[in-house]
Amino acid sequence: MCKAVLFDFNGTLLPDSPQNEAAWLEFAKTTAGKILSPSEFQENVHGKNNRLVLEYLFDRSFTKEESIQWGEKKEKIYRQMVRQTPKTQQLLSGAPEFLDYLKERGIPVNIATAAGYSNVRFYFDFFHLDRWFDFDTIVYDNGEMKSKPAPDYYLQSATKIDVDPKDTIVFEDSYSGLLAAKNAGVGKIIAIETEDNRDNLSSLKITNIVVKDYFAPEVKKLFNQIKVSHTVAKI
Repeated sequence: MCKAVLFDFNGTLLPDSPQNEAAWLEFAKTTAGKILSPSEFQENVHGKNNRLVLEYLFDRSFTKEESIQWGEKKEKIYRQMVRQTPKTQQLLSGAPEFLDYLKERGIPVNIATAAGYSNVRFYFDFFHLDRWFDFDTIVYDNGEMKSKPAPDYYLQSATKIDVDPKDTIVFEDSYSGLLAAKNAGVGKIIAIETEDNRDNLSSLKITNIVVKDYFAPEVKKLFNQIKVSHTVAKI
């Protein structure tokens, strides 16, 4: 039984993968003096928290304070790209309608994102996320979280809205995020296709469904089949 839905954010609710990648590539080149290949980016950047990426780029350990300070330099580049790109000035196709649908059915939602505080605050202000989400329950990178694929993000995200992970459905887009959801023992995992990677996501054998966006008929069909617990409070 579905009692809640948990979302990653970047690439999952916001189609910002190109901007996030471009910001990291620019930061890596100008600040760390590294040019990352596509395979390096997928293995060492995509879905990882800033601290791990910084440690990879600079080949040294970073304290919590350092990771926040240096990570913010990259995030300023990224946020400017988001503001200037028409495609990232709105959530992924169908996401607002789907979130409204969940709210109407009384299904609680939460976000488990490797983004830091400044970006999460930006998302709430820019996209008015308080229509659906409670900022105080969001699980984000505070400089101490174990990076995905560790299950911590999804375990905490479920706990903060008082549900068992096995009773949740997770939407994710990155390999490390999908593994994090699997490692957390969630009920179902739905992968969001980014940059035409459907075949790759399907080949991972982690997801129950791979969809392009929230208008996909498989999404509505799945949730129409779910009987929501009467004990779930309206949000």
